[in-house]
Amino acid sequence: RTPTWTLLETTAEAGDSTVTLSEAVDWVAGEQVAIASTSYNPRESDQMTIASVDNANPDKPVITFTEPLVYRHFAAIEKYGADEEEIDMRAEIGLLTRNVVFRGDPETSLANEYGANIFLHSDGDDSLIGRIENVEMTDVGQGFKIGRYAVHFHQIGAVHKSYVKGCATHRGFNRAYTLHGTNYMKIMNNVVYDVKGHNIFIEDAVEKKNYLYRNLIIMVKRSMSGLNTDQTPAGFWITQPDNDFIENRVGGSDRYAFWYDLQIHAIGPNANTDVCPENNRVGLFENNHGHSCGRYAFRVFHNMIPREDPCGAIRYDTEDAADPWNFNRPITANFNGFTGWKNNR
Repeated sequence: RTPTWTLLETTAEAGDSTVTLSEAVDWVAGEQVAIASTSYNPRESDQMTIASVDNANPDKPVITFTEPLVYRHFAAIEKYGADEEEIDMRAEIGLLTRNVVFRGDPETSLANEYGANIFLHSDGDDSLIGRIENVEMTDVGQGFKIGRYAVHFHQIGAVHKSYVKGCATHRGFNRAYTLHGTNYMKIMNNVVYDVKGHNIFIEDAVEKKNYLYRNLIIMVKRSMSGLNTDQTPAGFWITQPDNDFIENRVGGSDRYAFWYDLQIHAIGPNANTDVCPENNRVGLFENNHGHSCGRYAFRVFHNMIPREDPCGAIRYDTEDAADPWNFNRPITANFNGFTGWKNNR
């Protein structure tokens, strides 16, 4: 589907039954969309059914819904300062419908928080290929069950040929996508809506070189059935900094959008004192957005001090970089083009 998500072109008021989009879409009548909150309340999202699409101006289509919007959704690019720098504060809208649907039981899953899940595991680098594309996943994940997430890549190692692309995951009871002991995974152009707990979950702090690009997450809900930290959830929970996050957006989270919860050493089944995430290099972090969060859109906790040798000793006797007694120097972490707005802290 092109695109899986886009932005509103103009503000839509509560009670409106139409919205104008910022680019052409292939969406059609009968499909469902989710529109992100743009207030300080992370749960003021709207799930709507499309009645019609007016393509009179194909670059700015007008969507009419079967019912009026419950909430106001702001959409403007504000300018500030002498240089008129821009803050893009347009509400995100994501397509939830796909023609292939993977789901739990629509009659009992919601009441029991017991949904369908996809679990991928194989022993050793590239011993498994998992490719999930353009699938709608709903009534997924199992609350109070360890490891039962909508999609769970578990203890595989490198997965160079695997990906999750263009999917829509909504009404989830225990995370959306989990990378556990998994490297070189691609998660791209997905929409996640109304999922409990950390939505994209990098688990044990050994996971590296994963590529997360242009994913939209709307309405992250706290969960009482996972880790303690799932009670203060993030759109992206990141225990290992050596992963790439590019052009992702979180619109509405009970607590955080991006949380670098870095560990002293690797944890869980991959516990290893030779892995020191707090001191690992930071991968790419470029042009990500977070808004309408209960606390911070961007949080680093506990420490982030990248060094040349993450687990090595530190000694700084002089300021001369060539001095042999000056070793294991810090290296720079770059966070480029981040936009955060309407967050409660």
